[in-house]
Amino acid sequence: MKKTLLPVLLIGLFFQAFSQNLVEATLLETRSQAELSLIFTLIGVSANNGGTAYKVLYETPDTDGTIDTASGLVILPILDKDLAKPFLTYQHGTASSRDNVPSRIPQEALLVYYFASQGYISMAPDYLGLGDSRRAIHPYVHADTEASAAIDLLRATKQYLDAEGIAYSDQLFMTGYSQGGHASMAMHKEIETNLSEEFTVTAASHMSGPYSLSQDIIGSTGTDRIYDFPSYVVWIFVGYQSVYGDLYPDLATVFQPEYIESVEQFANGTITRGALNDLLVDQLTAAHGASYPNRLFTESFLNDLRTNPENPARLALQANDLYDWVPTAPTQLLYCMADEQVAFTNATFTDSIMNANGAPSVTSIDINSEFGHGDCVIPATANTAAFFAQFLEGNVTSTLAVDPTLAFKINPNPASQYIRVAFPASATTATNIQVVNLQGQLIQEQVVESPTTLAIDMTNQPSGLYIVQVTSDNGFWIEKVMVGK
Repeated sequence: MKKTLLPVLLIGLFFQAFSQNLVEATLLETRSQAELSLIFTLIGVSANNGGTAYKVLYETPDTDGTIDTASGLVILPILDKDLAKPFLTYQHGTASSRDNVPSRIPQEALLVYYFASQGYISMAPDYLGLGDSRRAIHPYVHADTEASAAIDLLRATKQYLDAEGIAYSDQLFMTGYSQGGHASMAMHKEIETNLSEEFTVTAASHMSGPYSLSQDIIGSTGTDRIYDFPSYVVWIFVGYQSVYGDLYPDLATVFQPEYIESVEQFANGTITRGALNDLLVDQLTAAHGASYPNRLFTESFLNDLRTNPENPARLALQANDLYDWVPTAPTQLLYCMADEQVAFTNATFTDSIMNANGAPSVTSIDINSEFGHGDCVIPATANTAAFFAQFLEGNVTSTLAVDPTLAFKINPNPASQYIRVAFPASATTATNIQVVNLQGQLIQEQVVESPTTLAIDMTNQPSGLYIVQVTSDNGFWIEKVMVGK
């Protein structure tokens, strides 16, 4: 009996130690609703709450199974601590350096603040190999660690909230932009495939992510294609080599001699990804007249990558594709057709495969056909917030309370030209009425002193789903309306 109890006891102690993966949470700053509103007004969105930001250190496994201490950003909305708030994970885009990550509060952290200002407990992992992680190099667009870094930050955040007596709900939303779109999709897949007993995804909005890596990269190696971000391609192969170990015997097997020094400096951490990109663009342009990433590689490496089904680099890329599975939660894939960094076909192809596989609720949306990668961020984020708002339970969107005396009715719904808003007799105070589209844009706003019935002209608005919010000094009420022409 003693021989069997001891191993069981040790396993139990190990599980208990690992399951408590929170290391520490450090207060970074607090931004008020007024401060955030001023910032967000400049980009056409609003803040309903302030937020308090924390840098969270937590344990998560590296690719070799050892435990690393990773970092991330957690922003708590300034709301009643007893109010059950939903979780939202935002996965960040490609970092230009090891410290250009959410826990250092760069510009991209404003997106995390934006979601916190909408009432979400908002989390953003830095990823392995970035921020405080001990890992020498970040495994770029590596699905497993993108997922585990986010999931373990979620676990650590719950531990912190439990210790502080801060209430939260079971709702979980996930999103991310660029590399973060790939990362949020990886998290989504991991939870619904392997962790459905621990978490349930409420809704997901993956933005401008490279979900079909193998097709994009292998397909682009055969011809000269100008691409001003060659460091991305280098980072993928160097990062995957640090994970799988068999992509190549040495850098000379993969890269042309004139680029090896720059790649080595990046792989050794001597220069940042941003500096590498500048070097490579200058070198490629000087040698070939433009930045053609395929010219970085030896012809033998590219030929084997294209033609050999068992090529290790090819297999690594395919292992990190994220299009061939079936999400069950409501999911949207946002893109801008003029995106010069991540081809919009990643979203449309993924949408088609998932729906062919029987996905119940997956759609791809072109946010703006003329917007590039940078311009797409804000409207895609606003669209995501409006999309998530449909699934929220309880009052978490505002410091105001839900006011049942404002429980207006919309007729007809669906509507075609006019929305008729009928207020209850109890609605006697001055009321602000806003109509917002799924891009988060304010379509109409009116102030009514004594609300009864109001007709809102939607004649010039495109078909789609809109949110009508009515606010008084006492609280608010929200309804959704479909407009069809």
